[in-house]
Amino acid sequence: MNSSPSIDQMLAGVLLAIDDEILPALNNPKAHATAQMMQSLIQGVRQMLPVIDEHLVDEHNDMIRTLRDTAVALGNANGEPADRVRERAVTYGEWADLPAPPDADVITAAHTELGRAIEATFLDLDELQRAGVASADDAVQVVRAHLGPRYVRDAQTIVVGEGMLGRG
Repeated sequence: MNSSPSIDQMLAGVLLAIDDEILPALNNPKAHATAQMMQSLIQGVRQMLPVIDEHLVDEHNDMIRTLRDTAVALGNANGEPADRVRERAVTYGEWADLPAPPDADVITAAHTELGRAIEATFLDLDELQRAGVASADDAVQVVRAHLGPRYVRDAQTIVVGEGMLGRG
């Protein structure tokens, strides 16, 4: 996406809209309570967004260690359940730890900078096209070939996905 707001800012906007536009219009106490619970869930997602990837990586790596350590703690225990625990320790214990996720602020800043560069490139290509530079048409197609699939992906994710109101 070559735009801001961020996902957090979009969710904050939804919270404000519920607070300013929907809650005042609700006369039914159950509907009012439901809207407030929706706000609470959205706020929870906002708080989870910055840390979810880090938590998943930490949990992934810890689960690998836990499976290995559990098999060691069993020692020489006999029986099929103990064998299954050891088998899982061998199977999953060999998995590599995942690396720490990159800093979201760094990714966002780099993505924004590149997005602005794409925008500026489009403006320059437009200027070149207006000046009659034939190769500018081919260059525009290169940028469009990059952006087209992104727009389709974003539309599928944001508009068509199961999270859209009235779907799922």
